[in-house]
Amino acid sequence: MVVTSKENASVVAAAKLKDKKGRREQGKFLIEGQKLVCDAKKYGVRFDKIFVTEQYAEKFAEFGTLILARAKSFLNEHICDAKTHQGVVAVAFLPEKKQFNEKKALLLDRIQDPGNIGSILRTACATGYNNVFLIDCADVFSPKSIRGGMSGQFMLNFFEMSEQEFLTEYGDRHIVCADMNGQNVFEFDCPDEHILILGNEGQGVSENLSKVAKSTVMIPMKNNLESLNVAVSGGIIMYQLSRKQWR
Repeated sequence: MVVTSKENASVVAAAKLKDKKGRREQGKFLIEGQKLVCDAKKYGVRFDKIFVTEQYAEKFAEFGTLILARAKSFLNEHICDAKTHQGVVAVAFLPEKKQFNEKKALLLDRIQDPGNIGSILRTACATGYNNVFLIDCADVFSPKSIRGGMSGQFMLNFFEMSEQEFLTEYGDRHIVCADMNGQNVFEFDCPDEHILILGNEGQGVSENLSKVAKSTVMIPMKNNLESLNVAVSGGIIMYQLSRKQWR
């Protein structure tokens, strides 16, 4: 199938996936670029259709239903969020949730920047925080989050819930809160079973979540620096709390 009009039903539907409302209504999301699309296939993501320019039609022929666009400019103007998709854009189905059954997990509390979300999820994947709870966060499947995650989202299990739902179901776990008033994370002996909380970029972890934390950790800093970007600090803490697994 070849598309030449922005009014084409498949093009219109794909363009709506740039917004959270469209992703929720259709149960799908966009994956832009050759590497991310190939990674998604490798990790078992299910595709609905794939828009490609003619030069990539053969390479992606076995990935699913191909829709051919005459030029990258068509994809740029009518479907893509980014301009660096390389002529390949997949429409994929949102993954089904699995049961939470692992020793450790990550909770993101009201993190709003999709770039931060993506970077955090990439590190979560690398350190084995395979289950991620989300409370009022930016959408992990937005195009910007997907780019920042660099395939991390394809291997993680997500649970969106309210603060009260989390406290009711998981409040008795060993919760580790990241906060500047905590213990030096490099001196903290973390239990294998825990849930790490990273808080909002400006406000940190909510008061209710902080109250139930059994441990609070911080990153020591030189030169009177007060804080780090949440994605940077989250990466340092996740690696430090996971250090036993590499010994």
